[in-house]
Amino acid sequence: MRKITFLITFMGLTLLMTGCNEDCAVNPDAPNCVADNDSQTPGDNTAPESDPEPVPDPDPDIGQNPEEPTDPQEPAPPTNPREPASELSWLEIADHIADTVDPIFSNDELSIARTFEVFSRGDSCHEDLDEAPRFADAIGFFIKELSREQKVQLQGIASFYGMSSSDATYHPVSLISHPLCRVTRSTLSSTMRNIPGSTTISLAQRFADDHNRHRQNVLDGVQGAEEDLQKLWGQFFGCLAYSESLSTADTSLSQRTASRYAPSGYRKPAGVKFYDDPAQSQASRLNIGLFQFTPNYSGNINPCFRQWNRDYPSCQISRGDRSDMIRVVGSSLQHFNAYCGVHKLLQTFSVQVNSRNSRNTHPDNRAGSSLKPADERCVTPHFYAGWAYNHFGPLQNSTGSNLNKLLKCVYDQ
Repeated sequence: MRKITFLITFMGLTLLMTGCNEDCAVNPDAPNCVADNDSQTPGDNTAPESDPEPVPDPDPDIGQNPEEPTDPQEPAPPTNPREPASELSWLEIADHIADTVDPIFSNDELSIARTFEVFSRGDSCHEDLDEAPRFADAIGFFIKELSREQKVQLQGIASFYGMSSSDATYHPVSLISHPLCRVTRSTLSSTMRNIPGSTTISLAQRFADDHNRHRQNVLDGVQGAEEDLQKLWGQFFGCLAYSESLSTADTSLSQRTASRYAPSGYRKPAGVKFYDDPAQSQASRLNIGLFQFTPNYSGNINPCFRQWNRDYPSCQISRGDRSDMIRVVGSSLQHFNAYCGVHKLLQTFSVQVNSRNSRNTHPDNRAGSSLKPADERCVTPHFYAGWAYNHFGPLQNSTGSNLNKLLKCVYDQ
């Protein structure tokens, strides 16, 4: 009898696992597959425009458009940059973020000193941030931290992006490790579904050019180059924070949503947005904080939690239950949320650098019928979620206009 019961149980688990794998193959962003979601555009209280979940398909033909701007030169292959200089102050990056981004929105969300209302272990892990209570401080600090190379994996969904299930052989990535790829109408046809207009494409290429110039100066040992590069990324992530949450963090809708989901003893801190996304499944529809993460360990914070615990072993954050997760991603100072927001870019870079499939990397990384070695590839922020695990809607131009809004903020136009 025990043997029969065991066999029935085993067969049931096998079918369940098979079903999950099939669901992930069709929908890699499902909650049990480390789901991601697009976010609202600045100042918009309506649900974002949603695309159907991606199904991997053959590489599209890359045609030429006579109105397309002339393709810039392909960036030089990456080399191993040195570690960020110890004397470089992350606080300078934070000040730059606050001083340049807040005025664009006539607001002070990045520069205001936050109070420690809701405890989370993530907010008490870094001594350098003890006297730095601004959201800009958290973003600036983790931009510097994640300018150091690390091996980044995506846990159980790596195989859906043509990656090894083990990160032992992965090439490391960082904000500095690789040049940014060309951004043209033809290249975007391989990486995105909503192709923006020529003005937006020019701004995206301008950002890639600026990154590559500063990065090359870092490699050449030019004084101040790391600061210039990290300030550029600081402005990028400051604008992205407004696009994701800061424009509508304390609206009545955000307050009501927080009240509906808040665990016992939790009160929404100022500046921390709660958004209930009706376009997502029940498990993924609640999104919280600076860069909008779901309080579900099997969801879009899974790779961040695992990497955080690897990066900061003396400050482990337990997976906990949903209430614990809300306190972590909805904490007063948003340290973990800021870390995860920056780290999400490294996650899509890791896919593009380590994937064995041409679909999951930029067309410039193709070499005939094969792909370039990982250390010779470029990376791009502009990739559709189902093809290179991109968390952020604006970077995919998910609504058709939010990429333009983001880049106009970066260059204050």
